[in-house]
Amino acid sequence: MPKPNSDEAEQFPDQESLQSMHIDQWIENLRRADRSFYNMMALEVWSIAKTMDGLLPGFWNRFMTNRQVALKQFIQQKNLQRSKTEKRPEE
Repeated sequence: MPKPNSDEAEQFPDQESLQSMHIDQWIENLRRADRSFYNMMALEVWSIAKTMDGLLPGFWNRFMTNRQVALKQFIQQKNLQRSKTEKRPEE
């Protein structure tokens, strides 16, 4: 297993330094990890979209159109459930 370089070691503190960290440091480390995770996910989505567009031209456009339709349906269902719940008389 390769040994992490110094930049990675600074990003991800070891167990001993975690115990001595101040709450502000914890929060900053969590924010940094969240940004890294978000960036990795964006890169993965982009690579899948690029690959699929190469195999099936127009894939990404169709995917996003279907996603938009699905999201609208989801919101309508949630609003319908919410309105049914609000109409029930309290017991």
